[in-house]
Amino acid sequence: MSETFWDYCLQQYPRHEKQLLAWQDSHGLDVNLYLLAAWLDEEQLYLGQASWLALLAESRRLQAQLLDPFRSLRRALKAELDKDGYAELKTMELRLEKEAQRQYLALVARDPASAAFPEPADNGLNLPRLLAFYRLKP
Repeated sequence: MSETFWDYCLQQYPRHEKQLLAWQDSHGLDVNLYLLAAWLDEEQLYLGQASWLALLAESRRLQAQLLDPFRSLRRALKAELDKDGYAELKTMELRLEKEAQRQYLALVARDPASAAFPEPADNGLNLPRLLAFYRLKP
């Protein structure tokens, strides 16, 4: 793989931040899964349906147990915290996001079906498949 997933995210997220956060708020999009799908497409790695379903299940678990409650707390405290306190909460949230990415990559690594891209006619791209799960159009 040409670059780490984390490095890819640091490069790509700012370019798409506004749209990704809008989809996160309106459709429950897991931004990390979006970035993972885009990265896998760029790396020309294909994940099968079963792997995407496992990733979505893990995403729902992590969002419900960790990320959504923490994000809600951070947003609720924004007006009450000084700049440094709010920045500290954002840093903690980023650590949770990075842990989610680590867990997603572990699932990808266990996928025996992941392989080089199928023939182009097969349209095995990951990002359109993920967006379809969330009923989003690119």
